[in-house]
Amino acid sequence: MQKSNNLKNRQLLILYGSQTGYAQDIAERIERQARRRLFKTRLFSMDSYDRTNLINEELVIFICSTTGQGDEPDNMRKFWKFLLRKNLPNDILNQLRFAVFGLGDSSYVKYNWPAKKLHKRLTQLGGQSLLSRGEGDDQHYLGVDGTFDPWLEELWKILMEKYPLPPNAEVMPDDILLYPSIL
Repeated sequence: MQKSNNLKNRQLLILYGSQTGYAQDIAERIERQARRRLFKTRLFSMDSYDRTNLINEELVIFICSTTGQGDEPDNMRKFWKFLLRKNLPNDILNQLRFAVFGLGDSSYVKYNWPAKKLHKRLTQLGGQSLLSRGEGDDQHYLGVDGTFDPWLEELWKILMEKYPLPPNAEVMPDDILLYPSIL
């Protein structure tokens, strides 16, 4: 994995699909941690993001919940429909490095179905997954955090190796307040 010392390359887009707000909460948690690691972040619901710009993105984290019987959330449907277009070339996302974490409940047959489909489709379009797809499970004895915390720890390890901090910079400690991301 080639390292990038350029701050310009430390740009991170976080996209979420959320029905009840929980996936948005997880996405906002990632965004705060990314800012502590000096990534320049942008955070959107999948449908509020201009999906035609996805071909210009280098680094994206996708968080998506499951609703109903394995359906994608309402604020992800237009984004998903766009990705399913048959006229998209198989290499259109060659520049994209991505990670996907799904939120679901393993007591359902189509457990984390939107995250599984999204991960597969991004790969079909040439995107390169940074790590295994994460699958949060409400049935885990620790809840979603039982799988999310280890997944996120592994993601930060990979990202900090590929996008190291600039010289003389440090990860901002948790006890220091961040500036609000929305002013």
